[in-house]
Amino acid sequence: MAEKIYRIAYFTVDWNYELVENTLHGLKQYVDEHRNIRLRIFDCFGKDLDNAKDRSEYTIFSLPDLSKFDGAILLSNQIILRRVREQLIRRINESGIPAVTVGCPLPGCVLVAHDNRAAQREIANHVIREHNARRLVYLTGIINNDSPEAQQRLDGFLDACRENRLPPENFRVLNKTWRTSDGLETARTYVKEGRALPDAFICANDEMALGMINGLQEYGIHVPDDVIVTGYDNLESGQLSFPRLSSVSCDYHKLNYQAMDVLMGMLQGKETPPVVNVNYDLVFSESCGCRDAARPGLIRDRYFRQTRFLRSFYTLQDQLAEELFEANNLVDLTNAVLHNRAIFGCNDIFLCFNDYYYDNYEKNEWTQNSESYGRYMVLANRNFMRFPTHQLLPESCLSKERFLIIYPLHYNTYSIGYIALDGISEAAKMNLHESIFSFLEIAIENIRKKELLRRFNEMLDDLYVHDGLTGLYNRFGYERFAPELRERLLKEYGSIQVLFMDVDDMKEINDSFGHDLGDTALRAMARLLKSNCEEGTFIMRYGGDEFVIISSGKPADLKDRILSAVDDYNRSSGMPFQLNISIGLVRTTARENRSLGDCVREADSRMYQIKTAKKVGR
Repeated sequence: MAEKIYRIAYFTVDWNYELVENTLHGLKQYVDEHRNIRLRIFDCFGKDLDNAKDRSEYTIFSLPDLSKFDGAILLSNQIILRRVREQLIRRINESGIPAVTVGCPLPGCVLVAHDNRAAQREIANHVIREHNARRLVYLTGIINNDSPEAQQRLDGFLDACRENRLPPENFRVLNKTWRTSDGLETARTYVKEGRALPDAFICANDEMALGMINGLQEYGIHVPDDVIVTGYDNLESGQLSFPRLSSVSCDYHKLNYQAMDVLMGMLQGKETPPVVNVNYDLVFSESCGCRDAARPGLIRDRYFRQTRFLRSFYTLQDQLAEELFEANNLVDLTNAVLHNRAIFGCNDIFLCFNDYYYDNYEKNEWTQNSESYGRYMVLANRNFMRFPTHQLLPESCLSKERFLIIYPLHYNTYSIGYIALDGISEAAKMNLHESIFSFLEIAIENIRKKELLRRFNEMLDDLYVHDGLTGLYNRFGYERFAPELRERLLKEYGSIQVLFMDVDDMKEINDSFGHDLGDTALRAMARLLKSNCEEGTFIMRYGGDEFVIISSGKPADLKDRILSAVDDYNRSSGMPFQLNISIGLVRTTARENRSLGDCVREADSRMYQIKTAKKVGR
């Protein structure tokens, strides 16, 4: 009996790049160890601003048809926008599939998390009890978005203050947003406004703590001698900072490996508690005064590893950028992406375009919401194969891919499509993946604009050589194409014929029936000429009511066919006017080698003689 395959959808945001990179490796390890899992990770670079760019990023969460999956996991503490979380969990609950949330409780989901409150209480207790800090300032994360991590960490800080009987005037809470700039600007404000520094700044994450240390150092304030600073998350940047940051170590690799294991247990019918706790570690180091510095060997190793990576990355990025911006069409661009797959850190790359984007470069031709995905996608890798969007990829591609990360591609507010990768690039850890995709998005948009410009130039060129009323060639078209045609016809057929035609009594038609019907007569004449000439014949409006045809000498009855067609038109058109034409005909051979100008002038002269004879005969 074949082993059951489980299809898992995972949702995250590259908001804190190092944590997400650790997350991806935890997921990859689990998939590598469990061959019956097909994991599809929907990742983006959305922030918490809910602006047009954020909305375009979060569109990737609407991509999967959840009825095609067996279970779902949300790294919900990274999906900061409440609206996005609510929409996503509503879709998951409506689908009826079991779900696990990491870090942030959500309705209908098992929660896998570490104890934020306890961890923050312990680090605050350490600062108060071991380092005798009595005056504290706490920098929160985002409190008002229903993501409880920020509130839990704040509660842990307040617990420590109560346990140690700190009077309320001894501690202060500043509502912040997790960003490095929060810590930086808080430090600058304290110094510029001459505020007394507390004994310790306790920050809800490492990003704010590192910003705080940098801001204090700008003004010569030493950590921890002048003030203690602590963080939370134990990022590598905090481990390598000077002083090394005291923090809470939350192993996101282990946390998400555990989340996968919990979900698989649910899918296999195992009893699962509503909350599964994962252990954390406390890191007491230099920034709180514990003097536990990073080992010099570790710093040196990571420095050289990072330096080598960056040197390689920027070389690859330059090569990718050059090939992308030299691409003239989507085939060139796709080849450039595949040729530079090393920068993406994977073996397989799947570049998918919205069908309405691929089919219509003109945005006004898009009949649906340009921020969404269409019913069909176009896979560029396989000769631009179309497939239903709900499949994510054609089944022939999807069935062999056990691990895929899918990122949105968009330009400004409209969706281009998405890119799927089968591996994890080290660039993700250093916030460089976003720049790669930005290059790609700009290059795709440049191709769209190049194509629009090419079409516009073709249209202008067409208008330049064609008569606006009849669509026939004009004098510019004659100068560009007629001499070359003469040479080709003489070479292939040995002879050419030139017909010079004039519509008789054109002035009388205009005077009697108006210029609109006069234009109708000229357009009718043009249609008759085109319908009675062979493909490749040169037909032009020479000027006013005069027309010229340059053809091979092969159709000997061309003049008679045209006169007969005019008679048929007059019998059946129902128009109040009669079309009458005079035609002068000249034939010449390659041996005679007469110029085209001579032939046109002689045909014009013969036409004039016929026209004069008609007037005399009236």
